[in-house]
Amino acid sequence: MRCRNVAVGLIFCFLSLAGAGAERSEFLFLDEVHAGMTGIGKTIVAGDTISEFAVEILGVIDEPGDLRDFIVVRVSGEAIGRSGGIAQGMSGSPIYVGGKLIGALSRAAAWSKEITPIGLVTPIEPMLAVLDAARRAVAKADPASLLHVDVVACDRRPSEVEVAAHPEALFSYPVATPLLISGLSERAAAVLLRGAVRPAGTLASYLPQFALAPSLSGFASLGLEPLPLAASPTAGSTGVSSLVPGGGIGLALATGDVTVGALGTVTYREGDAVIGFGHPFLSNGASDFPLTTVSIFDTMKSYDASFKLGTLGTPLGTINEDRTAAIGGLIGTPARTIGLDLDVLDLDRDVSEHYSVELVNEARLVPELLLSVGLEAIDTALDRIGPGTVEVTYQIVGDAMPSTLERKDIFLSTSDIAVYPPWQLADLVAYLEYNEFTDPELSQISASMRVTREIRAIFIEDLEIDAESYAPGDAVLFELTLQTWQGERIVLEDALTIPPDLVADSLFVRAYSGPRVVEEGEEPVELDDLADVIDLIESLPSYETLTVELFAEDWLDPLEEGPFGVTAIQRDYPGFVVYGEIEVSAMLSWEEDGEAGGGDDGTDGSAPVVEGKEEKE
Repeated sequence: MRCRNVAVGLIFCFLSLAGAGAERSEFLFLDEVHAGMTGIGKTIVAGDTISEFAVEILGVIDEPGDLRDFIVVRVSGEAIGRSGGIAQGMSGSPIYVGGKLIGALSRAAAWSKEITPIGLVTPIEPMLAVLDAARRAVAKADPASLLHVDVVACDRRPSEVEVAAHPEALFSYPVATPLLISGLSERAAAVLLRGAVRPAGTLASYLPQFALAPSLSGFASLGLEPLPLAASPTAGSTGVSSLVPGGGIGLALATGDVTVGALGTVTYREGDAVIGFGHPFLSNGASDFPLTTVSIFDTMKSYDASFKLGTLGTPLGTINEDRTAAIGGLIGTPARTIGLDLDVLDLDRDVSEHYSVELVNEARLVPELLLSVGLEAIDTALDRIGPGTVEVTYQIVGDAMPSTLERKDIFLSTSDIAVYPPWQLADLVAYLEYNEFTDPELSQISASMRVTREIRAIFIEDLEIDAESYAPGDAVLFELTLQTWQGERIVLEDALTIPPDLVADSLFVRAYSGPRVVEEGEEPVELDDLADVIDLIESLPSYETLTVELFAEDWLDPLEEGPFGVTAIQRDYPGFVVYGEIEVSAMLSWEEDGEAGGGDDGTDGSAPVVEGKEEKE
C-alpha cells in the first residue's frame, strides 16, 4: 500500500470564484464551509431509489491549488449502515448543507479514534470547472481551508496496525470506481486486468518503432480493479431521468456481448451537462467515453470494502472530461466508438461463435480489450484450452486510413492456440494507433478464425546446394527437404541466380518461414506515411510462406553483419505452418576489376539456364 502525507497543521487560503460559476447560488463554496455544519448526502443503495444519509462537517483541508482540497465529513444513517460504511460506487454522491451543494463524496477514511465512517468530500468548485469544460466553457473554482490534522492519503484501505501506529492521523483511501466486467471468463478477465506474456512470433518483432505501442500490461496497471461480483446488463435500464444528483452514472469501455465499464454517482446536472465521481477515472483529460445509465441491484457489505452491485445501462451521451476533481460529460451527444466483430469456427466440432462489441475510442485501452475479448471468443468456441492450428483473416477500417488493412495469418501451438490471434490483432491495432504519421480514426475491426486441434506443420529439415564455389552470375541449384508433422518428406528443388555484379568472398543460402527481422547493417524499412504502414503490415509474409534467399556479406568489412545482394524465391503452403531455419555457405570467386572468374566446370562463368523444378514428395 502506498501512502503520502498531503496536509499538515493549520493552512489558510482564501480565493474567489470567477466567471459564470459565480452566479450559481445553489452551491456552498469551501470558504463558507466550517466544522459543525450538518447536512445530507444522496446515493442509491438498492434498486433505482435514491436514499439519503446524514452528514456532519468535521473540517476542511487545503493544499496549494484546488485539486487536492477536501471537506472532512462524518456520515451516518440507514443507507450507510445497510451499505456497511462508505461503499465502492458511492463516489460522486452529492453532499448538501442547508440545501446547497458543497461537493461529492470521493474518499473514505479510517481514523483510529472514530467508529462512525469518515469520508472526504471533493469541493464543488473544481468540479464545476469540469462541468464547464464539458460544455466547452471555462470556470475557475477556488476554496478556503481550515483543519488541524495530519492527513495520509493511501491507494487502498490502511490496515489496523498502520492506523494504530498513527493515532492522530487521518488515513484516507479512494472510494473506488468499481470496474464492471461481464461476458468474460475468469481467464479472459485475468488477461484484461493483469495482462499476459506476448507469445513469440507475432508481428511485433518485425515492425519498426513498435516500441511506441503500449505494453499491454493490463487494466490493473492503470489503477482499475473489478467488482468481486459481476452482473449482466439489463434490457430495462433506466433512462435520462435517472441521471440526477444521487443517481447512478456509468462510463463504458465495451458494450455488447462483453461489457466493461465503471459506475459511480451523479453529483450535479445542469441541463445536458453532468458531473460525477468526485475523482478521476483514468485522469485521461479530454476523453470520449460512452456515458450510460446505471442499474443498482444492491450494496454488498464486505469486510475489505463494501461495493455497489450494479450494471451499465443504455448509452446516453459522452464523458468528455476525466479530471482530478470529477468526470464530466454531455447527455445526447454520442461517443465515437469502434465496432468489433469476431467470428470463430471450431473445424473439429463444426461449432461457431460470433462476438459483436462496441469499444471505447481510446488508443491505450483498445488493444487491451481486443486481447481479452478475442481470447474469450476463441475459448468459448473451442470449449477447451490446448494445441491446434488457426487460420485468421483480419480487416481494420479507419476513417482516416487510405485503405482497409487486410491480412491473413496462420499460427500453431502445442499448448495454447487461443492466445495467438488476439495478440496479433492487438499488436496490429496498437501499431496503427501509435504510428508516427496520422491518427487512423479506427471505426471497425473484424477477424475471422478457423481452428483445428490438428498440428498442421512443415519442418525445414535440410538444405543442400550443388557446389562449393560459384562466380557472379552463376545459378545456385538447391535441394530443400521438408518434413510434414508426423507425415511424409517433401523435396523442393529450385535455383537462385547470383547477381552478376556481386563482389564478396562468400555467399549464403538461407531457408526460413514467415517474416524476417531486418538485420544490423541492412537497409532499414523506410515509412513515409500511413499508407506505407498499411503496406508494410500487409506485405510481411505469414508462416505458411517459405522463403529461400541468397545473399552475401561485405568482404571489406567483416564486422558488418548486414546481408546484401539478396535474391529470393517464395513458396506458399496454404493451411500449414512452416517452421525452422537452415543456412549454408559457399565461396564466391571474382576478379579485382569486377570481371567474374571462371566457374568450376571450366566454363567462362556465365550463368547456366536452369528451370525451377516442381516440389515432389
